Amino acid sequence: MLFDRRQFLGATAGAAATAALGQNALAQAPGAAFVPTPGKPWNGTELKVLCVVASQFRAHEARVPQFTEATGIRVTYTNVPFGNLRETLTAEMVGGARTYDLAVAMDSWVPSLANLWDPIDERVRAANVDLERYPNAFLHAGRIDGKLLGLPVRCHVQLMFYRKDLFQQAGMQPPNTWDDVVNAGKAIQERNPNVSGIAMYYGKNAGQNLMIWYNFLWGKGVDLFDAQGRPSFNSEGGIAATRDYIGLLREHRVASPGSLTFNEGDATTSFVQGNAAMIPVWWWVISRMTDPNQSRLTREQVGFVPLPTYAGAPRSTYTNSWPFGITRGSTKKDAAFEFLRWMTHPSIERSILLDPRETDVVSVHWSNLRDPEVNQRFNGMHNFAAQTLERTRVFTYTTQTLPMIEVMENIMSDMATGAKQIPEGLNEMASRVARIVRR
Repeated sequence: MLFDRRQFLGATAGAAATAALGQNALAQAPGAAFVPTPGKPWNGTELKVLCVVASQFRAHEARVPQFTEATGIRVTYTNVPFGNLRETLTAEMVGGARTYDLAVAMDSWVPSLANLWDPIDERVRAANVDLERYPNAFLHAGRIDGKLLGLPVRCHVQLMFYRKDLFQQAGMQPPNTWDDVVNAGKAIQERNPNVSGIAMYYGKNAGQNLMIWYNFLWGKGVDLFDAQGRPSFNSEGGIAATRDYIGLLREHRVASPGSLTFNEGDATTSFVQGNAAMIPVWWWVISRMTDPNQSRLTREQVGFVPLPTYAGAPRSTYTNSWPFGITRGSTKKDAAFEFLRWMTHPSIERSILLDPRETDVVSVHWSNLRDPEVNQRFNGMHNFAAQTLERTRVFTYTTQTLPMIEVMENIMSDMATGAKQIPEGLNEMASRVARIVRR
């Protein structure tokens, strides 16, 4: 899916002694270990990494001594809270600083920060990094104007989390369709007056109130833009999808009343406090839902299924991707790529997923998404994600994306409150987005 006028685009340890950078095919085999470049050519090099605060990256950092032992490269992390990261990245780019050798960014920021990273296409080809190991929806975010600026490391899919105990009490099955969500929500509310059927988030916060709506559109066969680059979400199908999306709150009244102003975090809080029976949200939230220090729920109470869709329609998930790349200002790009190869290697990700001390669920590789041991540990969550990723839509972000999202989330909020009627609101949204695109 495009946010501009263009059409959417649709080893073993023993091998280490003999493998060479650019000829490390053994390192691409499923379950293979990372193969460092022989001879430690960058021994003594010091790298600095700019990172967002996340449990997955803390797990990477804890494994850095293994990388240093294998390569002689020392690595220092700077972990910045999400709310400050974009400003820090922008300052690094605009100021032309050489503070960091590698940096990560959220997908929607990448186009406006593109000058921060050095394209890595030639390095990837020379190192024989198999890009087919990634779902396209994850890999796509790191490519700008045909150039690969980063490899995916932390990416998210949406799932429907639900209270298994409440569904059992009401004699309901986990939802497959949006109609199932409505029916289950009503049945649970009848038995539990103090529990809402579903926690939604229609409030304004960085476009969060659009992220489930996209899946309603796709389920109706509607894209944000048509083949000519014109907004199409105000079509007949888009109007119907938006009515269904907001209808969870206004028509069927299965969404928590607080959903009107909830952001994603608020909705999750409502669920973990036991005030809602369902929530559609990113998979990483499972750790919060089952943490006794953060949640009133137990592991036995929390279930999950792929995000519902319309009957007969393919499943989808809007994805959130974080590419990691080498900064243009770095004077240690060869060593930085060695670290990027290590950080993004499937074996490193798998070691975190299977570490009983870790709870992070994030996986960006097909091999780990379909890994039996990974799925056994997380009750099949990654198989669900893989099934959805096989057919989900792809977003292409541009420098116009963020201003468009601001317009769209404001009008979506107005439609949810009733301040704007849905057809008129979508027409206004389409008109204003079209003007931004034409700039």
